[in-house]
Amino acid sequence: MVAAVEEGRRVYDNIRRFLVYGLAGGTAEILVMLAGPLLGLPLPLRAGQILWINLLTHGLTGVAMGAGLVAPDAMRRPPRPSGQHILGAGARQRLLVLAAVVTAVCLAAGVVARAWDLPWQSVLFLSLLGAQLDVVLGLRTRLLTRQDLFLPLAVLASALLAVAALYVPPLRSVLETDPRGRSGAALAAAAVMSGYLAARLTRNAFAEMKTAKAKS
Repeated sequence: MVAAVEEGRRVYDNIRRFLVYGLAGGTAEILVMLAGPLLGLPLPLRAGQILWINLLTHGLTGVAMGAGLVAPDAMRRPPRPSGQHILGAGARQRLLVLAAVVTAVCLAAGVVARAWDLPWQSVLFLSLLGAQLDVVLGLRTRLLTRQDLFLPLAVLASALLAVAALYVPPLRSVLETDPRGRSGAALAAAAVMSGYLAARLTRNAFAEMKTAKAKS
C-alpha cells in the first residue's frame, strides 16, 4: 500500500511538472510570435523552426520527465485536497511566470541581435529552444543525482540537435538558420540561462509559500 501511494505521488508530480513545462513553453512560443512583429521582428520564427523546437522540447525530454524519480519528501506531504486542480497549489502561477520570463528574455535577445546586425532569427530560435530545455533542468526536484541520468542525457541530446540545426548544412537548409557568431552565441546563452534561473527561483518561492501556508 505504501509503495502504491508513493508511486501514485511520483506519477502525479511528474504530470504536474510536465504540464508546467509544456504549457509555459507553448505559451512563450505563442507570445513570441504575437509580440515579435510589434518589436520590429517581422517573422520571429519560421514554421520549420517552431516544429523543431517542439520536437526537441517535447520529445526525449518529455519522456524523461515522465520517468523521473519520486521526490524525497513525497511521503512526508499530507494528502492533497480531493477537489484540487492538477494545476492548483501554485502550478498555474508558476507556469505563467516562466512563460513571461522566457518570452521577455528571448525577445530581448532577438531585438538586440537585430540591432547589432546579427542573424536575429537564429538567435531567437536558439534562445527559445535552449531556454525551454533549461527550464526542464530547473524544474527537477533533485538537480544532480546519479540515480536519474535519463533527463540530463535527454536535454544534452536535444541541445546537440539544436546546435546541429545551425551548423549541419542539410538542417540549415530545411530550417533556414544561420550560424550566430560569438555575439549571437552570448545573447542566446544569456537567454538560455534565464530559463534555468527562473525555474529554480520560482520553485523555491512557491515551496516557501506552501510551507508558510501549511504552518499557518
